[in-house]
Amino acid sequence: MTIFIIIAVVGLLIYFGTRKKTDQTFVDNRQSSNPSTTNGQTNSTRQKFQSKISDLPFPDRIDAIVWHIKAIDKGLANNDIELANLSYAKLIESIRQQNVTENGTFEDHLQTIRKEYDEFRTYYGLKYPQQFLPPSQRQKAQTTSTIQSNPKPTVSSNNSKLKTLLAELGSKGHAEYPLLSKEYAVTSGMPYTDFSGWVIEQLKTKDYNSLYAFVKEYYLGRDNDTYSEQELKKTFEKFLTKNFKALFNNIDEQAIFEIQAFFILKRGIDDFNREFWIAEDKEAELLCKILSVYSFEIVPNSFEPLIKKANKFLREMRKDVEFWKDYKNYKIEELQNEYKLETTNGLEKKLRQINSGERLHFFDFATVYSYRKFWNGDSSYKTRSYGINELDSVKKISELGIFDTVNDIKAIPEITSKGELKETAEKAGFEIKKSWTMDKIFENLMKNEQGQAFLQEFVKGKSILEFKDEYRNDLTIIFKHQEKIKRTVDLITMM
Repeated sequence: MTIFIIIAVVGLLIYFGTRKKTDQTFVDNRQSSNPSTTNGQTNSTRQKFQSKISDLPFPDRIDAIVWHIKAIDKGLANNDIELANLSYAKLIESIRQQNVTENGTFEDHLQTIRKEYDEFRTYYGLKYPQQFLPPSQRQKAQTTSTIQSNPKPTVSSNNSKLKTLLAELGSKGHAEYPLLSKEYAVTSGMPYTDFSGWVIEQLKTKDYNSLYAFVKEYYLGRDNDTYSEQELKKTFEKFLTKNFKALFNNIDEQAIFEIQAFFILKRGIDDFNREFWIAEDKEAELLCKILSVYSFEIVPNSFEPLIKKANKFLREMRKDVEFWKDYKNYKIEELQNEYKLETTNGLEKKLRQINSGERLHFFDFATVYSYRKFWNGDSSYKTRSYGINELDSVKKISELGIFDTVNDIKAIPEITSKGELKETAEKAGFEIKKSWTMDKIFENLMKNEQGQAFLQEFVKGKSILEFKDEYRNDLTIIFKHQEKIKRTVDLITMM
């Protein structure tokens, strides 16, 4: 009897011991396969993953890259592994696109970050976010848009028209990127002049082969490789399927061509990261100025997928960056069916006579019209990034009949800098105190005939334009029109 009792006890001990081990294995397996468990208690007991990518040098101008790196650091610091995972994927795709644009400049950075991201996902047992899969896989996961696309063309590079254009430029452009300005770094992508007219000419005639030759030269320059060309060709062909006309019931066809040219010249033919265009003082504001000389009617329902895309982007960015928390969601109810522009003296019709880059140049003057009467043709960096030649542009704008050419010494405080006036006056023998403001320098020079004679000589040969009063009210109406259409234009950049 005693033997049977001993056998029974031993059997029970073996049974419960085996069951406990099996249960523990089951729990361990669940924890290892469950991201929520991995991101929860387990992470609090293990050493945090250390990222080193913040040490990599990137130009400050690439806002998206900087934001994503900061978001990764924030996610790791706060143990928000989901945020870090998404931000790694966003960063890699952002750099991949930038790398194609800049002809492999960031290839080493890209490999370094991909390696670290693989280590990060292995460390936490995470999958690659579905929405940020590589392009070949991401294409399969995309949902069908309600905006009907144009037929997809097949393009090949036809250099005949491009050669003529390059011959006209001569050696004025950059040696390796002839369509870009030699005055700026290639990474700035600064065009030598306003190419919008040339681009629109090819769009109107559907000469996509000549246009692709331009895009290839504009984006890649002369030092390009087969992989970059193939990627750009696919991107360009896909861009041509975007049906901007589907957004409108009624709009001047020229406006559609100007939208397409804007996307091309601002390097926005690829979808990724174009959402950043809606930020303050970004590309959407430039496009708004270009389109502010048009009346148009929209198809509100066509904007629904664009609203979803914009709001999804805002939700994600609000998690990452404080900057985006002030941006409100877009609603279809806020869109107007018709945006009508009517002026007294037809200023908008005159501004439609010049290329879109020259129109942006005009608005460099007009946005500060409330306190400036005179203009010498100075331009903003944002306008130059779209492409203008200041001398040519001012000449065309002055021929519209909306400015008078003057030689008025009263224009000096508005058309020159304090440094230039001070230096020139001192060379002429006038005593100018360092603490004096521009107005103080001008006021003292105006006190006597000698100073006035100097100022008269100073303005000689300078191109000074004075905006005609008869167009002042028209300009105010156009400003109000810009305010009305701004958020609608934001959504157009989501295409």
